[in-house]
Amino acid sequence: MDERKDSEINPTKYGTTVERKSERELVVTRTFNGPAHIVFDAWTKPELLKRWWAPKSFGVSFLSCEADVRTGGTYRFVFSHASSEQPMSFFGRYVEVTPHSRLVWTNDEGDEGGAVTTVTFEERGGETLVV
Repeated sequence: MDERKDSEINPTKYGTTVERKSERELVVTRTFNGPAHIVFDAWTKPELLKRWWAPKSFGVSFLSCEADVRTGGTYRFVFSHASSEQPMSFFGRYVEVTPHSRLVWTNDEGDEGGAVTTVTFEERGGETLVV
């Protein structure tokens, strides 16, 4: 990996793009300055996930994070928000877990036919593209 100072990194290079593919498909892409195994860990280890999943600027606090990140495993995230007395929980199961390259999970907290989220991690020269 080439050596760069943080001040030399182009901030737009590590931005986020969002594209609506259809009524039911939204593609969010982000590039991170780091290898895929580290970015994957940030998505799959509860102690790391809690540090970034709910940005402080949203006014949301991550109360608990349970994640059995394996095919067939389950997750449950519980958040609080200043505007609500009741905590919000999100839960589902992992449909596919391929270390360092792919995660697929269900979002079961809604009605029948909830969303399925697919995240891919693609390493490119020391950076990781997350789609």
